[in-house]
Amino acid sequence: MVDSLLINQEKFLHRLRNLYTASSSSPYEYSFDQALTDSLFNSMDPRPLALYIYDEQSPATDTFNELVLYSESINAYLAEQFVLWIWSLTKENYYELLTIVATHAGEEVAAVIDSLPTEVYPLLICLILHKGKIKVQSVIQGTMLDSEACNLLLQARTAFGAQFELPDTSGLNLRNISTENWSIPKCTLIQVPKDSDEFRRVADDFDAGASSIVCIHRIENTIWLFQYLNQKQVVDARLGYNNTEKLLFHGCPYGAAKHILQQAFDHSRIGKHGTSYGHGFYFSSSRQYSDGYAVPNPSTGEKRILMCRVLVGRSCVGNSTMITCPSDYDSTTDGSNIYVVYSNRHILPEYLITYK
Repeated sequence: MVDSLLINQEKFLHRLRNLYTASSSSPYEYSFDQALTDSLFNSMDPRPLALYIYDEQSPATDTFNELVLYSESINAYLAEQFVLWIWSLTKENYYELLTIVATHAGEEVAAVIDSLPTEVYPLLICLILHKGKIKVQSVIQGTMLDSEACNLLLQARTAFGAQFELPDTSGLNLRNISTENWSIPKCTLIQVPKDSDEFRRVADDFDAGASSIVCIHRIENTIWLFQYLNQKQVVDARLGYNNTEKLLFHGCPYGAAKHILQQAFDHSRIGKHGTSYGHGFYFSSSRQYSDGYAVPNPSTGEKRILMCRVLVGRSCVGNSTMITCPSDYDSTTDGSNIYVVYSNRHILPEYLITYK
C-alpha cells in the first residue's frame, strides 16, 4: 500500500508539471510572482490562481490526493480553469512562504494561510481579483470531500468574473495624469488632441517643448491597470504610506515601443543595455537621459519614449549583482534619476510620445 501511494504521488506531481501552466514541485522553479502574472494578471487568458500547500511527508496529503486531487473531474477542471502553484511545506520554509505571499499578494492573504491549523492541511487556496485587489475566495482543506472541493472550485471560478469591474482609482494622486478617460478595452492607443489640456500637461512633463512632439497617444490597458493598482495597495500597506510611485520615462528603439505595448516589458531583454544598478527594467526621471536610449526610426527620424507610472516603493542603491530587489525593497536606483524595477506589475505605461 505504501509503495502504491508513493507511485501515485510521483504520478500526481508528474501530471502537475505537465498539466498546469504554472505548476512546479519546487517553489524555486516557478516563482509566485510569475504565477500571479500567468493567472490573475494574464492579459490573454486570465484565470484564478490555486495555491496547493502540502507536506509530502504527511499521510493526510496522500489521502487528500487520492480522494480529491486524483479525481478525474477535479483534476480536469483545475487544468482547464485555474493556474496552480504548489509549495512543499516544511517547518523550515513556512515563514518563507508567508513572506513570499505577503510581498506579492498582500498581508491579508498571508494572514489567511497563517490562521489555518496544521490539522487541516493540505490546503488548496483559491485566489481571485475583486475590484483590483487579490483576495482569498475559498479554502479547500485536506479534510474535505471531493464534492465539497468541487463546489468551492466552481464558486471561485464564478467569482473570478468580478475582476472585469473597473477598480477604484480615487486614491491615486499623480500630478498631471487624468483617470477620467480610462476604459475597459484590453489594450488601446488613443491619440491625444494637440489643442487639449491633456496634451499640454503631458508636454509639460515631457519637458521638451510641444513643438518637438509629433503626437501623444494615451495607453489604455485594463489588465495592466488592475495589476498595478493591486501591487500598489500591497506596497502602500507594507510601507505605511502611499507616496510610492513616480512618473518616469523609458526610452527604447522606435519599433520596440510597439512590442512593449503588445507584450509588456520583456524579461528576456534584460541586460541588453547594461545592468549597472540591477537586472531589471530601467526608467529615469530625466527625459534627456531616456532620450539617449530612444533609437530613431531611420526613415523619419522620429523617436519614441514611454511615460509610465512606476511603483518604486522603497528604493536602495543597486549594483550589477542584483537579480531581484533585496528583501523589504521594491526598486533599486543610482541615487539620482535612474530607477530599476523587476516586475511588470510595478509598471503602468501611461503615454507613448513620438517626437523629433
